[in-house]
Amino acid sequence: MAGGRPKKDQDKKCVRQNITMEPDQLERLIVYCQREERPLSWVIRKALEKYLDEAA
Repeated sequence: MAGGRPKKDQDKKCVRQNITMEPDQLERLIVYCQREERPLSWVIRKALEKYLDEAA
């Protein structure tokens, strides 16, 4: 049996996208991610999810 994480269904895969932010936002984001031991993509997805839930 191969190790690693199980493959996601094709329709459940995350989509790669480039974004632009202010340099100070990136610096704050990196510090937060290091402190919380989370990847940037995870933090951005969670923040976007919260924003969209509140904006609806």
